[in-house]
Amino acid sequence: MHRTLFRNFLLIIIFPLIVSCETLNHQAPTQQHNEFFFTYYLPKSTPEKPIIINPTAITTEFKYEDGCLLAFDGSKWMTPVFPEGHATFDSHNKTLKLLGTSYKMGDVISAGGYMSAYNSDKVKNYSNTLAEKCITEYLAIYYGDYEKIYLDKN
Repeated sequence: MHRTLFRNFLLIIIFPLIVSCETLNHQAPTQQHNEFFFTYYLPKSTPEKPIIINPTAITTEFKYEDGCLLAFDGSKWMTPVFPEGHATFDSHNKTLKLLGTSYKMGDVISAGGYMSAYNSDKVKNYSNTLAEKCITEYLAIYYGDYEKIYLDKN
């Protein structure tokens, strides 16, 4: 009887641990990662202290190549930079999720943002360490209002 109680006790304690480990292992391959682009802290804007005084926009197409997420504005390829929490990338499905909306590679997006020359001193303020091969001569810096642009194929 003591042996049966001991076995039941072990099953009650160990079974939830095994299930939780299995659940974590199954989630690992489907997790989305942000290591394909830089991120930065965007403080909250208020009417008294607006973050963006002169809003600008940038229109880019996204491409994932050789393990790098890139943005193309029609003339140059750029390394994208998103505010923390705005973007996740699913490398398996090749989709970029911006504030909850998914975009496929090749989609053209218009968003609040601007283009800037790459400066190694300034990127020290960014999160995520990209592979050197993913850093281009220019950065596409986004700050919100993402919208897909439908191009007329005629």
